[in-house]
Amino acid sequence: MRDLIIPALLIAALSGCDIIDQPKEDLATPTPPGGGNVTRNVLLEDCTGFRCNNCPDAATRAMQLKGIYGDRLVVVGVHMVNTFAEPLPPNFLTDFRTPAGAAYEQTFDISALPTGLINRKKINGSWLVSRYSWSTATAGMIDQAADIDLRIDTLSYDATTNTVSGNITGVVLHPLPTAHNITIYLTEDSVMDWQIDGQTYLSDYVHRHVLRGALNSPWGGSFMAATDQVGDTISLPFSYPLPSNVLQPDNCALVAYVYSTSGADQYEVKQVTERKFTP
Repeated sequence: MRDLIIPALLIAALSGCDIIDQPKEDLATPTPPGGGNVTRNVLLEDCTGFRCNNCPDAATRAMQLKGIYGDRLVVVGVHMVNTFAEPLPPNFLTDFRTPAGAAYEQTFDISALPTGLINRKKINGSWLVSRYSWSTATAGMIDQAADIDLRIDTLSYDATTNTVSGNITGVVLHPLPTAHNITIYLTEDSVMDWQIDGQTYLSDYVHRHVLRGALNSPWGGSFMAATDQVGDTISLPFSYPLPSNVLQPDNCALVAYVYSTSGADQYEVKQVTERKFTP
């Protein structure tokens, strides 16, 4: 087993947020990775904005797919593109944007919403997938034999220090031609705020699985090397403060994904896993 240790990212202290008055809570440990027939999960990054009038339709489609595939599909709402995501007083006051969203907007050349990234795999030469094609793209990738197994083994949230910590384990299942990084997302579900839906302005729209930040930077850190052998296990302990934009830690989850850093499949997500703070 190879252990990786990454330092906590210096994130601004929580401000104006609801603190859960409870002791540090350890969640049940899932089955360790590496056993049985491991299949590939899918990461659907729903590129969205609260001033995008077609984005609620995309969000509905994403949740329909989530209902079909369950834990095998991880959906993250990434707010981006200033035209659609920049706050606009007096109603659209919340800034859902993140440095991670801005980085992906630039790298993947995103200017029109809604759109999506499905495991960041290029389809017909493009990373961007229309919401009308999310179902087909997801079905074409999900449940394939996985190159990597990935689990968030342990997860705890300490309300006193406002810190989330735990351990992630990955196992190499097939030879990897390139190095792979791991990125850790913090998402928050059921955030109520304004949203344009068609020609209607909604004040009580429920935003799902909102990206609050990439805890170890938008592009993550080194996790698996091309020299790693089949069967190698990598253990990654982590500890991070929650981003300052989090409102309800009880509604949060961690999303960890491993992606290729170079070659023809650069940026492609090879495995993703999600674990909620509250089961």
